[in-house]
Amino acid sequence: MKVRVYPVLEQVEGTIRAPPSKSYTHRALFASLLSRGVSRIENMLVAGDTKATASAIKRFGGRIVGKELVYGAFPNLKSPRYIYCRGSGTTLRIATAVASLTEGPVLLYGDSTLNRRPMMPLIKALESLGARVLSDNGFPPIVVRGRLRPREHREVTIDATKSSQFVTALLMIAPILGLTIKTSGEMRSLPYIDITLRVMEAFGIRYAREGYRVFAPVTGEYRPSRVKIPGDFSSASYLVAVGALAGRVRIEGLYPDDVQGDKAIVDIVRKMGAKVRLGESYVEIEAGSVLEGVHVNCRNTPDLAPIVAVLGAHARGTTQIEGVEHLAFKESNRLESIT
Repeated sequence: MKVRVYPVLEQVEGTIRAPPSKSYTHRALFASLLSRGVSRIENMLVAGDTKATASAIKRFGGRIVGKELVYGAFPNLKSPRYIYCRGSGTTLRIATAVASLTEGPVLLYGDSTLNRRPMMPLIKALESLGARVLSDNGFPPIVVRGRLRPREHREVTIDATKSSQFVTALLMIAPILGLTIKTSGEMRSLPYIDITLRVMEAFGIRYAREGYRVFAPVTGEYRPSRVKIPGDFSSASYLVAVGALAGRVRIEGLYPDDVQGDKAIVDIVRKMGAKVRLGESYVEIEAGSVLEGVHVNCRNTPDLAPIVAVLGAHARGTTQIEGVEHLAFKESNRLESIT
């Protein structure tokens, strides 16, 4: 592919709708799979990663009809021979946990980038619960042999330092197993846990929690639901930057009360000098006179680091981005890529 980039000679101005949230779409699809009945998911994101999750749903015995209807397969989950997760870490982690509920064995793997993503914390947690997991030294491809069943007073501790997705994976199956989850280490990307819990709540699951250290399900059965996927602040961050750099952009489908951590991009560009207007379901960004460098901690918002770096390159003074050492474990080493 050849790409030619031209400088912006005039101001950019207009209205655009934010793409649907990938994080919400993944979780809503798996929650639908684990429900008894038919769920309606409106405004699902259709992209490579979510197609990987949709494929996993079908292989576990669920059905997706049209653009919105998802038929759950619980409690009769199928045990697929394999699940190809493309490049989606979220698909891989949650599908691995769901596979532990089936008889198995289930082979889970992805493309060359996904097969470099660490899995050992989740593997150890599932093995401590009684599953058998084979792996290439803690990396995909992996084979999961279940079947985990409910048991009273079951607990598991998981190392959450490398990825909050390990915790999300256990949260998704915890209500079925009656499982209390304890986390160890300093968890990153905390808002993604809040997204997981919000989606599960929409499907009838409630949790008792002690911050981000202990999670215990209060209700144990997923109910079919009707949910609408909100706009994605991660994807919209690039549109926010366009407004901050080159004119005025109104982005619809974004909700200021959302728990997505990447909505922090709005405060970041405001601090840098852009003009911000918030509505019930939109964000409007307008360029100020000059952007100023800022100090940003992206520990809980790693997906913002690339676009904050771009904004920093256009700002006066120094922009410092910290808390991003875990970017080395993404699809690529994002620290090297950004540099």
